[in-house]
Amino acid sequence: MNAVPMSASPYNPKPQAEPRVAVARFLKDMRKAAANTFPAWLETLTEGIEECLLTHDHRRSILEIHPLDDYYFAGAVALQAAKIWRLFPPAAADELLGLIAETVDAAADRTDRVVSDLVFLSIGCIETAAATDSQKMAYDQVVKVILRRLGIDGIEATAHLMTLPQFRHPLGEPLALGIPDWWTLFHGKYALARTQVEPQSKVVDMAAAAKAVRKRPPRRATAF
Repeated sequence: MNAVPMSASPYNPKPQAEPRVAVARFLKDMRKAAANTFPAWLETLTEGIEECLLTHDHRRSILEIHPLDDYYFAGAVALQAAKIWRLFPPAAADELLGLIAETVDAAADRTDRVVSDLVFLSIGCIETAAATDSQKMAYDQVVKVILRRLGIDGIEATAHLMTLPQFRHPLGEPLALGIPDWWTLFHGKYALARTQVEPQSKVVDMAAAAKAVRKRPPRRATAF
C-alpha cells in the first residue's frame, strides 16, 4: 500500500487519513493490482472454457460479450472491501462502503453500475459463506459470483466448471495471491479522520443491503 495523505493528531498515535482520500487510494491500488493479475486469470478462464464442447454462440456469450476485466476488478475490490466491517467501527465501515459504492464505477471508467452492483453482490456472498462455513474462502465466493454472472452455471457444457477444483482453484489464485490485503494494512498504519457523513440515498442503500446479509440467521452450508 502506498502512502496515504494524512494529518497528525495529538490524541491518536496513528496518523489520520480522510475516508474519501483512503477510498480513492484503495480503488487506485486495486485497479493497478487487478490490471497486473487479470491476464493470468483470463488465461485460466479461457483455457477452461476452450476445453468445453461449446457452440460458437455460447463461447462468444462467455468470453466476448461480458466486460471481463471490469468483473475481475469488481471481484478484487469486493474481496478486500468485505474486510472493512471487521476492521472498523460500524459508522466508519458504513461510510467507507458508501464511498466505495459511490466511486467504484468511475474508478473503472464506467458510467453505469455494473461494477458497483457486482462488488456488493460479491460482498454479500462472502458474508453469507462466512456465516455458514468458516472454511469457505472469500476468493472462492468471488470466483463463483463472476462465473454465475458469465452464465457458466446455466450452460450444460460448462456447468461442471462451477465445482471443478482443477479449474476453480487456479482461477482463484490471482485473487488470493496477487491482490494486496489493503484494508488490513491500512488499519495497521492509519486511523480514519472523523467526518460529517451526508445522506447518500442509493449509494448507502447498496452498502446497507450487503450489510443486512450479516444479520440473517445462519443457513446450512452447501457445497461449492
